[in-house]
Amino acid sequence: MQKGGDTILQRISFKDQVYEYLKKAIVNGELSTGEIYSEQMFADQLQVSRTPVREAVLQLKNENMLEVYNNRGIMVKPLSFLDAQKIIQTRVAIEGYSVRYLTQRVETDVARETLKKMQSCLDQERAVEVQDLGIYDFMKADVQFHGLIIAFTDNEYFVKTIDMLRSRLEKATVSSLKAYNRTNAALIEHRDLLTKIQSGNVDAAYQSFEKHMKITEEIMKHCQLD
Repeated sequence: MQKGGDTILQRISFKDQVYEYLKKAIVNGELSTGEIYSEQMFADQLQVSRTPVREAVLQLKNENMLEVYNNRGIMVKPLSFLDAQKIIQTRVAIEGYSVRYLTQRVETDVARETLKKMQSCLDQERAVEVQDLGIYDFMKADVQFHGLIIAFTDNEYFVKTIDMLRSRLEKATVSSLKAYNRTNAALIEHRDLLTKIQSGNVDAAYQSFEKHMKITEEIMKHCQLD
């Protein structure tokens, strides 16, 4: 795992880097449900001590991504359709309100800045598609796009609720994007949502968002989530 004398991970913020490494592996399906892993295995693989691994595992456990069994090891927590459906319901409640809130204030300077950042996310999604950088990178831009809508409300309870679900949301998003090679369709839906928000038509913006969520839910019903 060494290259030129360096470990896979830079020698800064080991815990955060282990966390990101493991979360990406879980979200991408590189760590499978049903398999038993150990802290020592990850420590050996990443050439770090068990302490940052233990801290990262605990954080992922708190985010409902891992199950930890004493004297047995670590397992990836399955993501069922019911889990994904509950995440979507939470998003519709919070982000649906946020879409209306943003659209009603679309002429303000703060809203214009948010819309500019949302367009930047769409540019990133398009770049990922053109350069074939992978679904994980597309997902990060996707989650950021939707997160900007919620952040605009300046409601810390909305933001904290979505942050609590973020890792599970990322896994669900990757699963839905993998189904039917959906990145291009998702990009088109995001463009439509942004256009409707920019128009200032609250009902049209909400309907675009609602349609996007219904399509996502229907795909998750039929795709392999784990």
